[in-house]
Amino acid sequence: MKSYIVGLTGQSGAGKTTVCDAFKSQGFYIINADLISKEITENNKTCILELQAAFGEEFIDNGVLNRKKLGSLVFDNRDELDKLMSITFPYILDEINSRISKIGSDKLVLIDAPTLFESGLNKRCDTIVSVIADKNLRLDRIINRDKISKIEAENRFSSQLPEDFFRENSDCVIENNGSVNELIKKAVLTAQNIKEIYYGKKSKAKE
Repeated sequence: MKSYIVGLTGQSGAGKTTVCDAFKSQGFYIINADLISKEITENNKTCILELQAAFGEEFIDNGVLNRKKLGSLVFDNRDELDKLMSITFPYILDEINSRISKIGSDKLVLIDAPTLFESGLNKRCDTIVSVIADKNLRLDRIINRDKISKIEAENRFSSQLPEDFFRENSDCVIENNGSVNELIKKAVLTAQNIKEIYYGKKSKAKE
């Protein structure tokens, strides 16, 4: 039986990392799209050259993309963000597909990807889980976590999909407006429900 792939996405500051850790505790193999993106923009020379041609040499430091500097440009400029995604997404998708193929069959896989829908990764998933939270809570979390201003945080939000989109296009929505423990409980329950679905299908396949 093929591996069962869950896509995890949602709003910035909503708590995706905590949910991802909860799924990992339930035996899911984790693929982190952000970490893959970082590895590619640090090590893939072809991709880095494409980024340099598109954005300029000032965004490349010693042959490596200055992610923070480019981030300040793209987070509040949709056209520039689209340009960045059009260059990096093919490399990210290739690496994710490669890792899934190496995992083999009969596994539970979670792809942690903030841009799951924008990249087209949602089409690769059997189930999509989105994490959302009230805007003011997310603002506070982002400002404290990333040490940025309120304006910078709001600019980041402006380039992301709205809550209604996640509600309409996800199989499961986890709301994180309470404590961390409450979020962990919700995430563990969601992971267990998905495991029951997967193992139920697996048992039927063997009959």
